[in-house]
Amino acid sequence: MILDIFEKLIYNAALLLTLSIAYDMIITHKFDNRALAKVITGIIIGIIGLAVMIGPWKLNSGTVIDARTILFSVAALFFGAVPALIGGLIAVTYRILVGGGGVYVGVSTVISSIFWGLLWRIYHQRRDLPYTSMGLYQLGVVNHISMIFLMLLLPSEIRWPMIHAVAIPVLVIYPLATVLMGQILMRRTLRYDEKQALEKSEQEYRLLAESTKDMIVLHDVAGNISYSNKMAQDFFGKAPLSGDRAKIMEYILPESRLVLEKYAKARIEGLEGARMYQAQVWDVQRQVKTVEINSTIISGAGQDIQMLTAMRDITERMSIEEQKNRYATRLEILRELDRIVLENLPFEQVCNIAMKQLQTLIPFNILMVSSIQGGFLQMMAISKPELRHRYLNTKDLYPLNMDFRAQLIDTRNFVIPDAFKIPVAKNMPIRAALIKEGMQSFMFNAIMLRNELVGFLWFCSTKKDAFGPEHIEEAQAFANQLAIVLHQLELIKQVKEHTLDLEKQVDLRTDQLKRSMRELESFSYSVADGLQVPLKRISAYTKALEEDFEAQLGDKGKDILHAIEGQAAHLNKVITELLKLTRADNQAFHRERLNMREIVRRQLAYVPEYFSVTVDALLSTQGDATLIELVWKNLIENAVKFSIPTSTHKIHIGCELRDGQVVYSVQDEGVGFDPAQKDKVFEPFKRLHSADEFEGDRHRAGFDQKDRPSA
Repeated sequence: MILDIFEKLIYNAALLLTLSIAYDMIITHKFDNRALAKVITGIIIGIIGLAVMIGPWKLNSGTVIDARTILFSVAALFFGAVPALIGGLIAVTYRILVGGGGVYVGVSTVISSIFWGLLWRIYHQRRDLPYTSMGLYQLGVVNHISMIFLMLLLPSEIRWPMIHAVAIPVLVIYPLATVLMGQILMRRTLRYDEKQALEKSEQEYRLLAESTKDMIVLHDVAGNISYSNKMAQDFFGKAPLSGDRAKIMEYILPESRLVLEKYAKARIEGLEGARMYQAQVWDVQRQVKTVEINSTIISGAGQDIQMLTAMRDITERMSIEEQKNRYATRLEILRELDRIVLENLPFEQVCNIAMKQLQTLIPFNILMVSSIQGGFLQMMAISKPELRHRYLNTKDLYPLNMDFRAQLIDTRNFVIPDAFKIPVAKNMPIRAALIKEGMQSFMFNAIMLRNELVGFLWFCSTKKDAFGPEHIEEAQAFANQLAIVLHQLELIKQVKEHTLDLEKQVDLRTDQLKRSMRELESFSYSVADGLQVPLKRISAYTKALEEDFEAQLGDKGKDILHAIEGQAAHLNKVITELLKLTRADNQAFHRERLNMREIVRRQLAYVPEYFSVTVDALLSTQGDATLIELVWKNLIENAVKFSIPTSTHKIHIGCELRDGQVVYSVQDEGVGFDPAQKDKVFEPFKRLHSADEFEGDRHRAGFDQKDRPSA
């Protein structure tokens, strides 16, 4: 009988598991309404419960054992209260209709199973614990122990035989069946969560792909497109990319296809990871664009590789970078021109150096810098292929077309995009020869100096439409800079010529000054010599007259004689000082190290003894000994002369360093002078005091006694 019970219970549990697997495989519909989903799930649980209850193990009439307790505990655990209660209500209704002595036990076990399943669910949710096999087994044990206790509600005549018969088989089989059914639903839950995560990921990816500014394309290694976002469809055209047989290669320029085909081959051979490169493509308007491609393998192997490619239009960025590079190169060329000008190189050499760098900006085959001289032009510099166009040289003069000259003055620059479409004038042999030798487009840029056309740049190319607006701008900037170079070179030439003229004038004025100084010196000596002899005779005559006729002269006569003698002495002094000044101005300057203290000591020997003289430590310096000693002599002599009428007689000779220079000073306590007349102090033969106030010769106090005139 025990084996029969085990067999029946195992069969019933297997039936439950089979129905659970079938439910998991069949029910795949996703309901947008969660309440409706719970109701439908509850009905399905009830139907499975009915299927299990229809094939139970019957102990006697009205008393059955089936796997409903497993179903409703696990259903409450995984699906929640609403589906479990709906399914339980269906099962309870059916059990009541069946009737029998075990109806109360049947109803109560359904309710207790739902209770224990919900209790387990609440416990795991609050503690955020995952469902495990051990937890499911514990639920099975507790649930079916509760079931055995509820069997006490059976009629007394069958109560204990029933408990004795089913207790062990139920506690052995049903907890294990609970674990198995729980594992099935756990896998289903896991798959459902993964599906939800995948759907969410796909939704987020599609949202990202549709909102990004990049073009997103999913394709295989052959280029067959399976998905493209709106940005890609708008860029390439919606219709082609929406088709099932659209190929990414249809939009790639031929020169870029080799790169993509080489990359696809490497992918087939096992290259992994992402790769970034650039390619030329056609957009929806069949315009050539540059895109940056980032391609990554997402699935597959060999020919079945699926690749996710992100493309970004970088045409504008590339254009901006190219403009920045061109602008930097242009500035470098202009700076080089400025540097060359400072080196004072000839104009032809300046052009030759600059043209080598200019070719990095403008795609020319020939460039000529032409100078206009009357009705002719001369090539100042030429950049051309060697051993070709031999008729172009910098020696010959070529005739200048006046209509061309007028057009260039009016427009400053112009381009001939296709030389074969424009007839060449008869007096333009150079252009005709260049066209004959394959030049198809030309560009001319005027070199203007003070609003006058002095030359032009002549660019030639073997391609049609070789020169665009950016080339015109760059070439004209170069032409304008050459005009500045010409102007600077002209200024430099003028400065040099002016400098030479100044040097000649300075030499001429110096010679004239030297001749005048020699004439002045000769005249001064002649005048001095002619005046000193009569002055000496006047002085001798006055002394003789005073000595011989002293009695007859009287006091008034003596005063007149003394006045005559004083004026003669003064005039003699003026003549002597004039000769000294002439000798000082013409004396050669001899620079040497000077002992200032020794020079000052010699001059202080003539200072009267009643003067108090203090001298600081005098620093040595360099200069002409004769001239410096004359300066000290005059300063100390003036200090004595203009201090004699005062009550104090002090002289201080000082020395100090001021702004890196040695400054000497002579201070006295004399009468001073009016500061308003300070500019006249150093004028030759200028006195700020009258002779009546200070008679210079009478108060020299021993200075220049050897220079006094004698009778």
